[in-house]
Amino acid sequence: MTAFTIPHSAFDIRAGSHLVAVVLAIALLPLIVVGAGVTSKDAGMAFPDWPTSGGHLVNPPGWWQGEKTLWEHGHRLLGWAVGMLAIVSTVFCFRRGATLRTVSTNARERWCECLSLATLLAIVIQGVLGGIRVQSVSTTLALVHGVWGQVCFCLACVVGLLTSRAWLESGPAVEARGATFFQRGTLVGTICVFLQLVTGAAQRHFGVREALIAHLLGAVVVILVLSWAAMWALEQYPHLALLAKLGRMLAALVGLQMILGGLAFLVTVMGGDWPVTLRWAAPSAHVLVGAMLLACVLLMTLSSRRLLRQVTDPASAAM
Repeated sequence: MTAFTIPHSAFDIRAGSHLVAVVLAIALLPLIVVGAGVTSKDAGMAFPDWPTSGGHLVNPPGWWQGEKTLWEHGHRLLGWAVGMLAIVSTVFCFRRGATLRTVSTNARERWCECLSLATLLAIVIQGVLGGIRVQSVSTTLALVHGVWGQVCFCLACVVGLLTSRAWLESGPAVEARGATFFQRGTLVGTICVFLQLVTGAAQRHFGVREALIAHLLGAVVVILVLSWAAMWALEQYPHLALLAKLGRMLAALVGLQMILGGLAFLVTVMGGDWPVTLRWAAPSAHVLVGAMLLACVLLMTLSSRRLLRQVTDPASAAM
């Protein structure tokens, strides 16, 4: 009896869908940085019309010559490019599902299709939010637009995870001590980081004292929870490569974010004679790493639920 094998084309479509998903997630990073720079430079209304810029869709005359118009229209062009990548990623995921369902009955492919479509819709909503924000001159919508952009990045990262070889070849969940506690703790960490991003966006857009205090207090909670999650993953589950890799990444991001947070506080809140570049680069980098932290702890939450299950046998727990 011959063993059942998957055609080589199935592996090609798997690799292609994962590659496009990763490229989409990476492309969202400069979009987040430029969007944060638009806020830092108060360039959100450099072009008061949408979807055109100064009456032109793609190339308004001299848009690269002014600092604010350069940032605002550059942000729009990056948004168009990311939207096109999201369409390509969705097509690849649906093509992948159609191909693999001819050789297997893996229900995970449905999740890839649904989440890739959700990512595309989220990016479309993000573009519409940005346009409505311009037309209505709404600072509140600017806040929502900024936070939603980081949600889009997280969705793209989840699609990248679900299409990765590490996820697909991870095998059944293994019994581990404290699995339920770790799964709940990482979920709490995800919620805390998201709320921290909201308070940070509120402070950046409105500059209210209450938002700053909430953001500073939230930073303490986030540092403690994420540091615990990183150490727990590295100490308790070093044999699980995916969780160990996410643990190392989370630890590095927490340390970097602490440095950037302190620097952003100095240049934006404390004031002083800081270089102009540093005054927008520090908070923009702080926003970028915040998005990466949210994505990392979210991927850790999903991976822990995929790879771990609580020990049921006391003898196994002792071992």
